[in-house]
Amino acid sequence: MQILNQLFRARFALRQRKPRQSAGLKQLLGLLAALLLLSGITLAGNEAGAIDEHATGGNAKPHNGAIEVKRVEFPVILSDNQVYTMVGYLYVKGRVAQEDCKKKHDIVQVLLHGGTYNHKYWDAGTINGVDYSYARFMAEQCYSVLALDRLGAGESSKPDGDFLDKDENAASIAQVLISLRANHNPAGKKFKQIALVGHSLGTFSSIYTLGSYGPLADALVATGWVTAPGVVPIDPAFFQALLANPYIVLPSDARSALFYYPPSADPDVIAYDNASLADAFTRGFLLNTIEVLQARAQGDVAAIKTLTRIDQVTTPVFIQLGDFDILAPASSARSEAAFYTGASSVTVNTLTDMGHDYNLHFNHLAGWQAIANWIASTLVD
Repeated sequence: MQILNQLFRARFALRQRKPRQSAGLKQLLGLLAALLLLSGITLAGNEAGAIDEHATGGNAKPHNGAIEVKRVEFPVILSDNQVYTMVGYLYVKGRVAQEDCKKKHDIVQVLLHGGTYNHKYWDAGTINGVDYSYARFMAEQCYSVLALDRLGAGESSKPDGDFLDKDENAASIAQVLISLRANHNPAGKKFKQIALVGHSLGTFSSIYTLGSYGPLADALVATGWVTAPGVVPIDPAFFQALLANPYIVLPSDARSALFYYPPSADPDVIAYDNASLADAFTRGFLLNTIEVLQARAQGDVAAIKTLTRIDQVTTPVFIQLGDFDILAPASSARSEAAFYTGASSVTVNTLTDMGHDYNLHFNHLAGWQAIANWIASTLVD
């Protein structure tokens, strides 16, 4: 317990530190990582190389090929001084003989799903002959891929739904990112570089984490999220109805309407999504999101920056938006890029005939390849 208390104090000190004040930051990060590894918590998981078929069912079929999948658990401590578990699935290619493949193998893409999902958003299986697994696609290209269940979703711990807000989310994500650079960590490999990849509220979490804790990742891929001022296409009364419970489940008809552009989506995928991929998310995080949406609707730039810390992100950023995404439209791409004032570079990619769930439309491959190419040019070349 003494070590766990030390871990909490180190984590809390890191959380209070301003991202721009870098003196001593590396030492503090190192202390936090060391305490994580010395905490004595048993890290359970599947045997390396076990093929994970948990994300398939119904019309979906398990993937074939030389992709190894391992379940991993990361202990994290939040501001209540309690230990929680973040579960992730690590996807790696079995053989990495080529030199360029080895370089990519040392890069881990850490994937953060959005609201109403868990890690399965990134590994939805094969449906009607179409492969919907971003995680396996990237692993085939030699990247290591860690698809996380954010706290409150999937197999990860589920703290009180009002307690689990954007700050606690960021604290948990930061601890996972720190541990991935340590010699001995739940993933079983020390990674040289990290690309943080978010979708929707997972992008919000990614931005807020890097804005709060500094460059714990080497690159940020921000998909399906807009911070810039604009129209918010959701009736406030809809939010009020959702706030009745600490853990929120979005109705299937609302998910289908918000997340898909029907001409580019398979009805069987939409049905599978609502039956097998849907998950809950917390009231605390939703309230944080509503604050951002209100600031966007009011055009309050100062409030947006304060609420998201987007201007504190210093890593290279890749923004990907869909033209038929009613929640994060591609028409906002240029104004969104302008908010990353601290980023070392910003690249914008827009997808045609694409609704909000980029991974789950017929035409997802173009977006996946664009991300793979950008990560290669930013971190490998």
